[in-house]
Amino acid sequence: MSDDAQTRTETAELMRQYQSLLLGEQFEEWIELWTDDAVCEFPFAAEGQPRRLEGKSAILEYMSAFPASISIERVDEMTSHPGLDPSVLITELRVTGTAVETGKPYPQQYVIVARARDGRLAHYREYWNP
Repeated sequence: MSDDAQTRTETAELMRQYQSLLLGEQFEEWIELWTDDAVCEFPFAAEGQPRRLEGKSAILEYMSAFPASISIERVDEMTSHPGLDPSVLITELRVTGTAVETGKPYPQQYVIVARARDGRLAHYREYWNP
């Protein structure tokens, strides 16, 4: 297997672990998938919500609060596309969940652009339908 193919395989596996641990709310294990200097971005975040998080502690603090607002019941569809750079993976997701506070359905679609470095997640950008 070429170095590029190996990196693509490792990056895809990293994102599978990411989704599994996040959906299982296993945040202590999940955050270990990230580099210490990781960046997490949400370009379409609502006013007053962070659009950029820097470092593992900021990412963990933000994401571990997520289940209090949204309960994701299932991932209905997940398709991944390797980038030209073998450390980049683009993932499309469609999820079904519930807004905890209101009980309203939370059907959502995401596009995620993730970049790995040394087997860990270094940069994550998540686009969702606002």
